[in-house]
Amino acid sequence: MTQRLGVDTGGTFTDFVWLGEDGCYQIHKQLSTPQDPSEAILSGIDTMAVTETAVVVHGSTVATNALLERKGARTALI
Repeated sequence: MTQRLGVDTGGTFTDFVWLGEDGCYQIHKQLSTPQDPSEAILSGIDTMAVTETAVVVHGSTVATNALLERKGARTALI
């Protein structure tokens, strides 16, 4: 099994789960940085001290939340 890192970027928190080759895992929750989501992702990876990962899976609820809360730019389909 390869090492895997899962990242879920949300409006308030960015969540992480790392799964090692031996089945051990580590979880972490980081405050999101909406102005630049990569800041929270890189900070969380640094805090977790992840040095090697073969697979990274990233998900985000930012767009879904913007639609539900009607916080996005006004757009139209013509």
